[in-house]
Amino acid sequence: MSYAFPPDITERIQAQISKGQFETEDEVIREAIDALEKRQQGLGQLQEMIRVADEDIADGRVAPFDADATKRAVRERLAKESVRD
Repeated sequence: MSYAFPPDITERIQAQISKGQFETEDEVIREAIDALEKRQQGLGQLQEMIRVADEDIADGRVAPFDADATKRAVRERLAKESVRD
């Protein structure tokens, strides 16, 4: 498939090649499509997590959230692991 990219896209592709990160236009485009697919996959996973959370909320499978208690628990765990703020 042959395609003539708009000038701004062609410049961006050539800039990537000039930086030495890629040798051909195909490599740049392949990397861009791979990144797009990863992003879409991540968004799909996030949407699924939101759907599950919405179901949990609708079915009453929730508990109050105590931010201070959560912070304390994290600090205690980090202190045990010798990690500092």
